[in-house]
Amino acid sequence: MAQIPEESSNKNIIFNALLKRNPLLVSGMVIAPAVMTADSFSGAVTLAAAFSIITFFTLLISSFVPKKIVYAVRIIMYAFIGALVYVPSAIALKYFIPDAIDNMGIFFPLLIINSFIVSRSESIFFLETKGKMMLDIIFCIIGYDAAVILFGIIREIIGSGTANGKIIGMPLVFSAFSEPFGGFILIGIMAALLRLLMLVIKKFGQK
Repeated sequence: MAQIPEESSNKNIIFNALLKRNPLLVSGMVIAPAVMTADSFSGAVTLAAAFSIITFFTLLISSFVPKKIVYAVRIIMYAFIGALVYVPSAIALKYFIPDAIDNMGIFFPLLIINSFIVSRSESIFFLETKGKMMLDIIFCIIGYDAAVILFGIIREIIGSGTANGKIIGMPLVFSAFSEPFGGFILIGIMAALLRLLMLVIKKFGQK
């Protein structure tokens, strides 16, 4: 069987991580923190920063856990590693953006046991070589961050009529999008648009 060229394989990993398997819009992971905290640009950036730091270092350290250990024990160890990563992450983030982190409330510490870490680690990341795993993790995080920041920007504009806290004179504002149920609706719309984009890309790719 012919092997996939390294360059092509890496391109597939990046494409899948950013779009085809986008953690927020396709896989539906870590939705609750996005809906509850990313109701503005600043809230979305805060969530993206917290998610990126905790997820990256938790997955990096967890990749060295021996696979011979029983699955249930490995999951507990991932949570323990996440808790260890959380402490310095919380100190650093609270130093730079204390108010923003405080506004996240319980959703900040909950990131250590987010579904992205548990499901992707065992099913995808830890089955890859270290190099491909790092590439996949980085672009999955970038994909999530880009989606959640776009989500926060759109939600703030249409829900509050502001952009990064500044009034922009929107002719019509839908305050419902500032509420959690409005957040779920917006994520659903964005996910549907992404699936439409994927169909268009697939269609043109077959020509």
